[in-house]
Amino acid sequence: MALSDKQRIVKIMKQTLGHTYFATCDNDQPIIRSMTPVIENDMTIWIVTYSNSRKIKQIKKNPKICLLFIEQPNGNKTARVMGKVKIIDDLKTKKHVWKIAHYDPTSYFPKGPEHPPFCVLKIIPTKIEWWDSWKQGRKTYKPKKK
Repeated sequence: MALSDKQRIVKIMKQTLGHTYFATCDNDQPIIRSMTPVIENDMTIWIVTYSNSRKIKQIKKNPKICLLFIEQPNGNKTARVMGKVKIIDDLKTKKHVWKIAHYDPTSYFPKGPEHPPFCVLKIIPTKIEWWDSWKQGRKTYKPKKK
């Protein structure tokens, strides 16, 4: 059975987790940093960070973001997610993200998801530009609004 575009994008995201870059804005200046998001099969995208980080301050001023997943070394598979980010405070969601993370969050947050510095961001995509080969070229995916 052929994969849907959504499934193909999720596959690219999961395959390129080690080469993911997250951009926020600091006033009129884009700021990019490497991140390791948590991707669910339904294309829900989470980012774990510190509640007092610079990116949180930037997001509070401007929630627009860009998240780039790129296959190394030559970018044959890429997904560029444009959208907004929501800061999640509820403990149930924090525990869920903690549980499904593909890495051990205790190396960054030894006191667990209940500890105040543990912060979860939910990426809300408005548009995804992607390709799974240079030959096929760039495609655009627009998630349905919920």
